[in-house]
Amino acid sequence: MKKLLLLIAIALFGFNLLWAQEEDAVRKEKMFKEVQEFKMKYLAQEMDLSELQKKKFFELYSEMSESKRNCYSEARVMDRRIKEDKEATEQDYQQVRNAYAHANAQWAVIEAQYDDKFSEFLSQKQIYEMKEAEASFRDKFEEMKHNRKKSHFKKKDDKK
Repeated sequence: MKKLLLLIAIALFGFNLLWAQEEDAVRKEKMFKEVQEFKMKYLAQEMDLSELQKKKFFELYSEMSESKRNCYSEARVMDRRIKEDKEATEQDYQQVRNAYAHANAQWAVIEAQYDDKFSEFLSQKQIYEMKEAEASFRDKFEEMKHNRKKSHFKKKDDKK
């Protein structure tokens, strides 16, 4: 009887752990979408887009972002795998470097393709402002993440 109860407890714990991981993935995806939405609104504001331009911009920017995100997916998977593999070979590391090099090249192609598409309804100045605003957003976001980590560690130190 004790074995059965222990088995049930382990099964429930495992189920809860899987459910928590699933919830975490859903939460991360939701947060990513919210940040992406905020970013697009920020960019549109910085570029001073008309309402018609905003509609087209949001649609095309979402499409571009998804393409860019996908081009690095294989490299990120390989990167995670190699970080966990204590017996990774030189060839393994070379494959990861090659995957990132390929992704960087794809990224540049995607940028050029979408710049052409954006130029159908945006001025060159607005496209330039988009690039500047993206860099500004990225810098602010990284600073925010850094400050959050710093305050997190400070809270841990304060508890000691």
